[in-house]
Amino acid sequence: MNKHLNDPAAKFIVYKDIKPLVKKDSPGEILFLSREQVGDRVGTDFAEAPSGAEKDVAKLHESARIPYTLPALVFLGIDDRSSPTTNESSKVDHLNPTGTPYFALDAGMNDWEDLLAEVGGEWGDARASAASMSNWDAGVFAQGRALVDWNTRNKFCPACGTATYSLWAGWKRNCTSAIHPVEGKEPCFSTKGLHNFAYPRTDPVIIMGILDSTGDKILLGRQKSWPKGMYSCLAGFIEPGESFEDAVRREVLEEAGIEVGPVRYSSSQPWPYPSNLMVGCFGRAKDGQTIRLDLDNELEDAQWFPRSVISSIVSSPTGSAYTKSDLKKLDEKTQTQTQSQSQVKSHADKDAESSAALAPSEKTAEEISDIQKKQGDGLGITRVPPDTAIAGQLVRLWVKGGLDLVSKL
Repeated sequence: MNKHLNDPAAKFIVYKDIKPLVKKDSPGEILFLSREQVGDRVGTDFAEAPSGAEKDVAKLHESARIPYTLPALVFLGIDDRSSPTTNESSKVDHLNPTGTPYFALDAGMNDWEDLLAEVGGEWGDARASAASMSNWDAGVFAQGRALVDWNTRNKFCPACGTATYSLWAGWKRNCTSAIHPVEGKEPCFSTKGLHNFAYPRTDPVIIMGILDSTGDKILLGRQKSWPKGMYSCLAGFIEPGESFEDAVRREVLEEAGIEVGPVRYSSSQPWPYPSNLMVGCFGRAKDGQTIRLDLDNELEDAQWFPRSVISSIVSSPTGSAYTKSDLKKLDEKTQTQTQSQSQVKSHADKDAESSAALAPSEKTAEEISDIQKKQGDGLGITRVPPDTAIAGQLVRLWVKGGLDLVSKL
């Protein structure tokens, strides 16, 4: 691993407060730094086991970051697109892949200002930047952001409260009591067996495109805190013991009082804010139902929208556009810290709703105001999620009518 870390060709994506380093005034262009440019901000190399250490001890030092106070550093992989990658090639050695190593680095408390000025960079807004990136860069960004965030959030052992350290090049965390045992104290139980708090977590969120029995209307809702005229697909966290289908039916019933019958999976999307997996599904509602918002009071409004209305919004240049102020409000909403344990689930579901509707492109307030004045559908909707979000993909797939969704549900 240290060979890759010190490879002159290695590329580093750097995050400060989980904001990526991007080219100034070009939020979608990641500034990958070289090993020489990051210099000693990386800290020491990955640790190695003491010479002659037994197997169990050696495992505790596999690509570890010691001391644990070093800034988070994660190996993201090797870009081998320019090298042969099939097993049919005799040149392939999967134990020693060739290509460009990629790492993610937390800026920590280091001074970066001089380097930023030198390379023409700035710390970009995470959501706005991701929406403008190429597919390759967006994948690197998402992986790096989720893992750096996970490493910086989990600095103490959930089992005993002792500090944790990173190993497996950022893909695992371990209790420091494993390498620095306290005499007379029982070893932390987290050092034995398999525990889910030692590895990066992904929280699945269900995004739901709910259609009426004809397939010509879609159920969309909004929260009071959202920008004016913004509606999106209903969404919520998948709970333990639930299938995708179960989660769709439960969430729609809780939020809108609508019972859903058949459900089908559509697509998914990693969402590193901080570590979600968005799972898009279509569902068909049962006939003769009335929308109710009083069951858990998450939504300000929910309506059945005809295809013609949503089609006009999707085709509008500002139908999926949001100002910087809109983005900031949405981001602040999803980052709200709950003060009461009884509020946790409610706030978490609201965060899921907001996350499902984000990843918008930017427009000025004046541009958005102009289009809102021109649109008079009487339903209060002027904006939907963009195609960079799963909710936007579900809406557009339905609008285009490319699939006979009702008959397949």
